[in-house]
Amino acid sequence: MQSSHSTFEILFICTGNQCRSAVAEVVTRSLTEGLPVAVSSAGTGVAQPAPSPKRTLKAASTLGYELGEHRSRPLADEQFESVDLVVGFEMAHVAAAVIERGADRAKTWLLPQLVGMLERLPPDAPSIPAPTEAEPVARARARLEAADRLRSSASPMLGDQIADPMGRSAKTHLATARTIDDLCKRMVTLLLSSRPNG
Repeated sequence: MQSSHSTFEILFICTGNQCRSAVAEVVTRSLTEGLPVAVSSAGTGVAQPAPSPKRTLKAASTLGYELGEHRSRPLADEQFESVDLVVGFEMAHVAAAVIERGADRAKTWLLPQLVGMLERLPPDAPSIPAPTEAEPVARARARLEAADRLRSSASPMLGDQIADPMGRSAKTHLATARTIDDLCKRMVTLLLSSRPNG
């Protein structure tokens, strides 16, 4: 992931980078098209590039997203210096990013946890500046910092994890993809919209 400081960079992490983080990447990239946002994904257990399984491909397609070109990437290849937001789906993903790869803990979240904290922010919080529409990156960084301050007294809960659908039924793959689709839509609105709660 290489981009200028004027770009808000998001990295999704799961285990194999074939299901959860792959879906989150394609959803978020679709939602932020035309905005100064760069989106990528990686896996903690990737040995070599591999496509998403057919059930994930079908689930994504059902929701209107194309994952056919996706190939998994190892987390070890990622550089975290310029990444604004690291999003995992299990505590192990967050731990791998922070402990093994040196990601900034303040910028590393479980997806449901992040959305939950962003939704708790008051729309007129004094800690959140109100940049112009041309400054979504500054707005996103400010909201992320405010969310991190809010979670300082709270611990991640097991309910904030999203289980790996790999090897499970097509119904499970679709349910997982729907959950991630919904959370990513809420996340993008809460981070980048000029009036996320209005």
